[in-house]
Amino acid sequence: MVVESLIPIGASKFLGITFEDEPISSSSVAVATATLLAMIAVNVWSHGKLRLYGVLVGLVTGYILSLAVGIFGPEQVEMLRRSPWVALPRIEGMTDLAFRWSLLPSFLIVSTTGALKTMGNLIMCEKINDADWKTPDLQRVGGGLLADSVAVTVSGLIGGMASDTSASNVALSSASGATSRVIGYAAGGLFVVLGFPPKISGLLSVMPGPVMGAIVVFVTSFMILSGVQIILGAGVDTRKIFVVGVALVFGLSLDIVPGIYGGIFSWLHPLFDSSLTLAAIVAVLLNLLLRVRQAPLPSLPAE
Repeated sequence: MVVESLIPIGASKFLGITFEDEPISSSSVAVATATLLAMIAVNVWSHGKLRLYGVLVGLVTGYILSLAVGIFGPEQVEMLRRSPWVALPRIEGMTDLAFRWSLLPSFLIVSTTGALKTMGNLIMCEKINDADWKTPDLQRVGGGLLADSVAVTVSGLIGGMASDTSASNVALSSASGATSRVIGYAAGGLFVVLGFPPKISGLLSVMPGPVMGAIVVFVTSFMILSGVQIILGAGVDTRKIFVVGVALVFGLSLDIVPGIYGGIFSWLHPLFDSSLTLAAIVAVLLNLLLRVRQAPLPSLPAE
């Protein structure tokens, strides 16, 4: 369902549209297509370390073409010019802490779905690094969930954005083959360094829409296949069929017919605000329900 939520974003950015019935931008399609083909070409036909830089090749290609056709224009260039090269990050929010009981149900729902998404990302990481993967290592996954919860909590306390695992980045690591722990340490250090030069982070914040759409399409392709492999990795039984199938039916129904659940009780509205939330809750409840096994009938004494 994370993939399903990314598809409209990737497709709209790829086509250069922002609302329904807007005409497709031919220049956006051209830039996005060239960017996507550049990344695919590096990933399919290159050998060795060049595959690690497939997305970077696509980014450079997309930015150059966007500048040539005017998608990346003077406004974005001026915004980058005004950004300083070095600045200290602002830490705020510690004095504005508050708690509202009315937000607790929504918080529990978001936390549950977020934890399930993180668990899926961690399992996907295991699958990428183990050709013989069958079942997840729950101890290792639990450690990842703990680290993720600590990161989210600390980010909230200092007034920052929640730091969470990214399914698209996991798919990107699968595409590039860059799954070493050393690379993770280096990337973490790079993110710390990038917190100080606003001009560099600003370059990514003004990324042209077609380039963003091409990257989303690229990584979503890997996410779809990896998700299917995880679901089918340990075999398919009747319980899995119903858990996955029923969750997808109700989750997709919310996107296909947005007003279908308009008549539900008001206190249930948070469950139906997102197809991802609805599908995750249905899957969790069904999984718990179908794990309850019927007690065997007592055997009759032999005559």
